[in-house]
Amino acid sequence: MDKEPEIIEAEVVGKNGASNFQKGLAVFLLIVSALYTLSPIDLAPDAIPVVGWLDDLGVLSVATMNMVQQFAHDQNAVMVKILKYAKWLLIVAVVIAALLFGGLIAAIIALVTK
Repeated sequence: MDKEPEIIEAEVVGKNGASNFQKGLAVFLLIVSALYTLSPIDLAPDAIPVVGWLDDLGVLSVATMNMVQQFAHDQNAVMVKILKYAKWLLIVAVVIAALLFGGLIAAIIALVTK
């Protein structure tokens, strides 16, 4: 009598959540973003009122959303898909806002120094 071949079930990332590597990377990125937020060395110094805080808030928010996304049990859930697109929208919004506020501050400084 022939035995039926054993079917080895592979862990499907879509149903069982993200891999351990992705989860570890998400935790690492959250820690690095928290250190970046607390650090006085930034891309936009905190002395510039809005832009300095905007980059810190953006980096920390994106890292937090990434961690929530990676630790979700069902990677096909609607929340995970929304977070995926929300992260990129937030990144684009922070970059645009930082460029606009930075340009505005540079223009004000140029007008004042003339």
